[in-house]
Amino acid sequence: MSVYRNRPVVGLVDQSANAPSPRYDWYGNAHGLPVANWRNALADEGSYFTGINPTLATTIAGHVAPALADNATTPTKALLHIYNSGSLRLTMDYLKLAVIVVNASSTSTNFVAFVDNLGATGRTSGGSAITPTNVRSDNPTTTGATVFFGAVVTAAASVVQRIAAWTVRPVIAVAEDQYTFRFGGDPSLPAYTTHIGTAVSNLLVQMPPAVIAPGGNFYFCEANPSGATTAATYEFEFGYAER
Repeated sequence: MSVYRNRPVVGLVDQSANAPSPRYDWYGNAHGLPVANWRNALADEGSYFTGINPTLATTIAGHVAPALADNATTPTKALLHIYNSGSLRLTMDYLKLAVIVVNASSTSTNFVAFVDNLGATGRTSGGSAITPTNVRSDNPTTTGATVFFGAVVTAAASVVQRIAAWTVRPVIAVAEDQYTFRFGGDPSLPAYTTHIGTAVSNLLVQMPPAVIAPGGNFYFCEANPSGATTAATYEFEFGYAER
């Protein structure tokens, strides 16, 4: 736990001359082992946020036909889009998806993640606006993230990094499937209760770290071989740190 409980408003410059010889973080905290796990420590200082469906038990639809070609090299049809309009970095922690209506006619279930540093929002239209919530009860800080979920149409920067691509199921999804994407977790094989067939699956997918710098975008996209005429609908939850 940091010496001061709340996160300072202003940070230090990298390798600032006013920093003592030990290595300190951006806010001048001399760190040891936290009292609780790192999520609790970030939440306690006011740096952890979550986003969920705006209305309980009301799903949001993705794209009707998020084909492989739409997100092969650059994202054009995102499911979750985050733009960092603030001055701090956003570090993705996890994203949970519950499939309520299946993307009909899809022959496999794939997801792709991208980041860029466009300097402006990469979203052009679509999706539902999501207001992230600070998990500390007194809401000490507001986020610089602008978030949309659903059938988000995007136009990424010419230089975009595709950081992850994963076939979650080699078959069509099943209603009530749940997928948890953990960013920066141990890159082990995913844990699952079911993977192939018509049974409901609860899958864990380990993803690489994803950091959204100020002016940067994060695009999480569904990409399926599909002649679909029905969009998948989702309940979702995601968490991230902002420091």
